[in-house]
Amino acid sequence: MQTTELARSLLTRFNGLEQSRQPWIGSWQELTEYMLPRKDSFAATGASGVTRGQTGDERIFDSTPMHALEMLASSLGGLLTNPAMPWFDIKTRDPKMGDDKAVRTFLQQARERIAMMFNAEDSGFQTNVHELYLDIALLGTAVMYVEADPQTVVRFSTRPLGEVYVAESARGAVDTVYRRYSITARQAAQEWGASLADETKKKAEDKPDEKIEILHAVFPRTDRDPFGIGAANFPFGSIYMEMANENILEESGYLEMPYLVPRWAKAAGETYGRGPGQTALSDTRVLNAMARTALMAAEKMSDPPLMVPDDGFLGAVRSGPGGLSYYRAGSSDRIEPLPVRVDLGATENMMAQRRESIRRIFLGDQLAPEGPAVTATEAVIRQSEKMRVLGPVLGRLQTEFLSPLIMRVFNIMLRAGALPSFPEGLAPNDIEVRYNSPVSRAQKQYEAQGLSQTLQYLSPLMANGDPFGIMDNFETDRMARHVAEMFGTPSDYMKPEPDVAASRTEKSKTQSTMQTTAMMAQGAAIAKTLSEAHTDRPNVLTDLWQMLTNAGAVQSDAEAEAETETANIEDGSLIPTPTAPIAEPPQEVIDAG
Repeated sequence: MQTTELARSLLTRFNGLEQSRQPWIGSWQELTEYMLPRKDSFAATGASGVTRGQTGDERIFDSTPMHALEMLASSLGGLLTNPAMPWFDIKTRDPKMGDDKAVRTFLQQARERIAMMFNAEDSGFQTNVHELYLDIALLGTAVMYVEADPQTVVRFSTRPLGEVYVAESARGAVDTVYRRYSITARQAAQEWGASLADETKKKAEDKPDEKIEILHAVFPRTDRDPFGIGAANFPFGSIYMEMANENILEESGYLEMPYLVPRWAKAAGETYGRGPGQTALSDTRVLNAMARTALMAAEKMSDPPLMVPDDGFLGAVRSGPGGLSYYRAGSSDRIEPLPVRVDLGATENMMAQRRESIRRIFLGDQLAPEGPAVTATEAVIRQSEKMRVLGPVLGRLQTEFLSPLIMRVFNIMLRAGALPSFPEGLAPNDIEVRYNSPVSRAQKQYEAQGLSQTLQYLSPLMANGDPFGIMDNFETDRMARHVAEMFGTPSDYMKPEPDVAASRTEKSKTQSTMQTTAMMAQGAAIAKTLSEAHTDRPNVLTDLWQMLTNAGAVQSDAEAEAETETANIEDGSLIPTPTAPIAEPPQEVIDAG
């Protein structure tokens, strides 16, 4: 396609996207004016639609919506992408492959490097992701641009919704993004140099700070060769163009979609999302109107209107502090305040109800910090309830933002060589990079709590060494590994199963060797004691030895005699005879007989 035809086709598609987005502009502008004026990128003034140097808070009389919005964005950051918690994981698709020590070391090192990339100040992720949460909570749609950078490897940038125009695929996923933004002529010359039009080059020299409009179009390629080489065959095409003179600046492509466009919630047939801000807009209008009226009533009560007669006073009436008003002597006319009857208490109660409604809409009751200390079981139950309420929203954010974000960053770092060297036998296709959802984390904690309750209930039956063999019903190794997995224990902390079996075998051999060594040491000690004892004179040891010898001799004689008697009785040849002579009867018995 020729350059002129390509530029015209881009403008035609852009005009269609701009027309389809037009109905949303009014509500987006009103939302930003009431809740976050600095996010107003939809005003008609300025080359980029942004009114610079103005506060834009003329409609705001109560800051409750702004505070509730900030709290929701901060809560989402702490819940979804907390830098202090592992919110993504890298594993092998084949669990058996993950038992290899070299593979486990690689996975842990890769996870640490990716986490460092997200938390690095140069990449700007933590700053820009907070802006994204503000956009998606207020406007229902947010845009983040993730691009490769020669200095920081990956660079993140949350773009204002006012400069982005999107379209969906047949599956409902955003696959086309047109972005119209403004930069200075000097910045354009630094970025594209010789590709600029002659008019823009002259501006860069004469008026370097003058703004020019750039159109960046990213769309899926339909005429590419999947097995071809080069940017022309990448899945997504990328074209930069000057809007004023339809000059194509750059034509390239992306292997993944660089623009991530999450939506809070989306109605059927709509492309852009709807967030809590639109739900709270009616309450916000009423609250600001009531706050304005209450301020006017309070002002009237503190400085009421005055009733002044049409004559009798000399000069103007001065109602300020220390003001003097002169009237004619003898006149009965006086200055009196106009009665103002306002129930500010009732007004404040009505405003408090609106404030509480706005906080609930922004999930203040669901994401508020826990109150007094509770038990571990109750904390798990509360966390599970929060996850059930936020489940649908978090599911869409995970699908449209968090999971594609992890894959995009991993692939950029892989192509840039920023990951550790792959161990032998492991390929990039063998690795699965996924987001750890807080819903799944809460579910795992609930499972761990169930395991703890089961063992606690059975503990009385397992006292004194488990006499009933209760633990024979459990796979203790599987339980230990499952609990470690539920709480996100790093993989390199756990030994592979073959190493565990080998360690147990070695431990059994070591215990047996230690027992044998102890017995040998005990025998050597006894032998040493016997060798050092004096046997030429009586002592405790010689008495003990004589006693043992005599006992052995007596036992031998008794055993031999018992065997002889048993044999005589069995063959009937002899009748056992007493071993001692029969005593003769006394003399008195003989005389009596």
